[in-house]
Amino acid sequence: MNKLYILILSIFLILLLIIGSIFLIPINLVVSNLLKNSDLEIQYSYLEGNIFSGKILDLYYENNHIGDFDYHNKFSLTDMQTKFVSIDEKKIEGTVIKKLSHINDIDTFAIRNFSMSNVISTDFIKYVDVNLNVEEMEIIDSQCIKIIGILEISSKEIKEELTGKLACYESNTISAELFDKKNRELGNIAFTDSQAKVNISTKTIPDKRVQLLTDYISFTIDF
Repeated sequence: MNKLYILILSIFLILLLIIGSIFLIPINLVVSNLLKNSDLEIQYSYLEGNIFSGKILDLYYENNHIGDFDYHNKFSLTDMQTKFVSIDEKKIEGTVIKKLSHINDIDTFAIRNFSMSNVISTDFIKYVDVNLNVEEMEIIDSQCIKIIGILEISSKEIKEELTGKLACYESNTISAELFDKKNRELGNIAFTDSQAKVNISTKTIPDKRVQLLTDYISFTIDF
C-alpha cells in the first residue's frame, strides 16, 4: 500500500470515528473507546474537537507516522466532506469526500484539492523542491481508479522545472513521467509502498562532471 494512500486512509478512518460519535461528548473519550473495540491500527497522542472541527496530533496508521492535522467537516444530503490541513512541518492539505450511500465502505472515497510539498537534498542536487497537486482522485476498494494531478520538481541546481501528469497503474502505483518546458522527457517518479522513487536525468544539471558519472540521479522521498 503506497504512502499517499496510507496518509489519506488514516485521516479518513479517524474522521469516520468522529462522525460516529455524539455531537457534544468529548471527542477523545468517544474515539479512544471505539478504537479499543476495533481492529483498526490507528494511534494518536492527542485529539480534541467535535463532529464539525478539531485537531489530531501524532496520528499513526499501521505504524506509519502521518502527522498533526486540523480538520473541518461539511455535510449534505448526499455526502460528507472533510478538509484536513497539516499543522506541522509537512505542508499537507486536501479534502476527502465520502458519499453517504457508501458510508460503511471505508476503502471507497474521493480526494479533491490535495497538495503536499517537501524539500530534500541528494549527493548531487541540493534543496530539491517537490510539489504534488491533485485536483481529483478516486479510490475504489483500496485501488486508485482515477487521478488528475501534477507533480513539480525544481532546484537552483536544475536547469529548469520538471513537471509530470500523475496516472494510476497496476499494483496500486501512482506515477508520472517528468518533462521540461521543451517537452523533453527527463525523469520519472513512482509512488509505491511507503516511499516515492524519483529518477532525474543528469542532462538537467549544468555540471558536466555529473553527466560523466551517471545518466540518472535516483533518490527516494518519504512524505
